[in-house]
Amino acid sequence: MTYNLFLVDSCDPGVMAEALAAAFRVPVREVDVADADGDQDDRNWEALVSCEYSHVPGNVSLSLDIYAQDSVGQQPPESEFSAAFARRLGTPVLYPPQESAMSAHWLVTPEGLTTRARLSESDDDEPTFTVTAVEALVDRLPDVPVMHLPEVVREQKIATPLADSFAESLQPLKGDGNAADGSTVTAEVAEVARIAKSYLGAWEKLSRRAASNWEPSGWYPVEFYREVLGYRDDIEGYLRQLPENVAALYKRYLDKVDSLYQELTVDDEEHVVVDGRNEPTDGSAQKAWWWYRRPEPMPWSSG
Repeated sequence: MTYNLFLVDSCDPGVMAEALAAAFRVPVREVDVADADGDQDDRNWEALVSCEYSHVPGNVSLSLDIYAQDSVGQQPPESEFSAAFARRLGTPVLYPPQESAMSAHWLVTPEGLTTRARLSESDDDEPTFTVTAVEALVDRLPDVPVMHLPEVVREQKIATPLADSFAESLQPLKGDGNAADGSTVTAEVAEVARIAKSYLGAWEKLSRRAASNWEPSGWYPVEFYREVLGYRDDIEGYLRQLPENVAALYKRYLDKVDSLYQELTVDDEEHVVVDGRNEPTDGSAQKAWWWYRRPEPMPWSSG
């Protein structure tokens, strides 16, 4: 298994070797720690655990590439390993997110605090790695702003059982498109249905987030909220492109998501959502009903 980490503070290679031996439950002699830019002649290439480190400029100090051979019985997940490593080394450890490389890193401190951290890499020949924002105060990074990170919310995995059920219900209708009654779904219709399903999924995610009180982040940017309402607008266009039998099937699931959204929102009498749009209003033109409902309390108020 491979672990790709950053350390906020620099650390002695011998101390790292001891921490790695403890984490993987192997003898220290079976751990090889080496500077990636240093002399490679004395490397223990047969070691059960190897760690190459590189000094990096920025407000982090070391980049680590750690590899444990398959024969190592103790190979904890990255989150558990990083927490133990931070505790033993006495420095915050950053490890990459699982959901997307575009999301923020996880950061765990020696005291056990776990938060998200935006780690930026410069385009220089020798890249600078800088933690530019965190979601909780980190004592070792006192000058880094504390704020909500929208990219974390963007990449969260949210189940969409209704949208998934629509896609599954469509499978029996698929065929070569030659049926006289149009009961089968052509490739062209299937592509429109696929796109429509993705928009339905985005619409459903919004309600699922509201139902869970916007966990795990506990907040939601108003810009994202308006974006999803725009997707609901787009659904109307895709609905008109579908043949009658597929549209009826789609509408069945869409109605369920619409009902869920209505249950979880209140009338937006102050027009907080619709009047805050970036695009100019078109006179007295009214938007669709979903633009005039909002969560209570509003999940962006604390952001």
